[in-house]
Amino acid sequence: MTASTEKEKSAEKTGVFIGRLGDLGLGNPEGIPSAYAEASDEELNELAQSQVERLVPVADETALACIDGRHTNRNADGSPATARLRRVGGSAANFGTALNSNSSVLDTFSGDDTFGHRIHLADEFVENATGYERSAHLGGCGGAKGEVKHQRLIAQNPAIMGTVQAIMDIPDVAEYFGVHFDSDLAELVRANAEKTADYLEANSWSGDQYVAGVEEDNARGVEDLEVDHDDHSFHGHKENTLTIIIGDETLDGDDDFVWNLKASMEVAKALSVGRGKDGYIQALIAELAKHAAVADDLPGPGTPVILVKSAYTLAA
Repeated sequence: MTASTEKEKSAEKTGVFIGRLGDLGLGNPEGIPSAYAEASDEELNELAQSQVERLVPVADETALACIDGRHTNRNADGSPATARLRRVGGSAANFGTALNSNSSVLDTFSGDDTFGHRIHLADEFVENATGYERSAHLGGCGGAKGEVKHQRLIAQNPAIMGTVQAIMDIPDVAEYFGVHFDSDLAELVRANAEKTADYLEANSWSGDQYVAGVEEDNARGVEDLEVDHDDHSFHGHKENTLTIIIGDETLDGDDDFVWNLKASMEVAKALSVGRGKDGYIQALIAELAKHAAVADDLPGPGTPVILVKSAYTLAA
């Protein structure tokens, strides 16, 4: 883009506490407990402002990291960890999101394709449009392992789409995405999710197998996360918030689920190539629904949700 066709949003960076997962009808009572489960709204608003101080530029735009808040020791090829945009599972969510959004990548599938080949085609489709290579992490990925469960949640739990709408209705998010929630397209995603769950289950989807395949293909894109092997319940997970970020930066440090809306938006644009505005909205809804399903599955309902905004560039 030229300077005449883009504009930078340079408003003051902000952090706002927008509620707890339980307020949205999400959260697992037996999930990862937040240290802030009993904190006051005043304390959580102060925490939200402090998250702004942790914003850092993205240093690696060739791969995505997971929202997982455990410490990254290094990449699987031995190279040092570096700041990446974060989205559930890295690239592990590509396939389910493609199916739920009726992505144009489905037009490239043939009847002779194996299940694994179709997964690769979806990943390549996203990579070609975004530059994000296949990526994942070691130490057990709940987003990848739980793909079938999460599709069932999208299909069956009304709180998932309620959360998607709540997020997309936030004025700053609507401005960032450039579109609004659409209930008809959300219903398409919801109905597709049941079919996606059946398809993945019938073909023995394995999150561990997906991660192993990515490690073989692109070890640099696979983060090696710190695991507490004595923690049989949560394996070292200590995420205290779900921090959602608008803009070009990400969050430094550990112990928060971190979700970069930029990553989700770029993947949605990639999966909706050739399908116009409605295709983009449907892909966004599918992408956000996967994140809402993970938020229903892994963290506890007392987990605070924080929205952080940093500077970004928008098409004029």
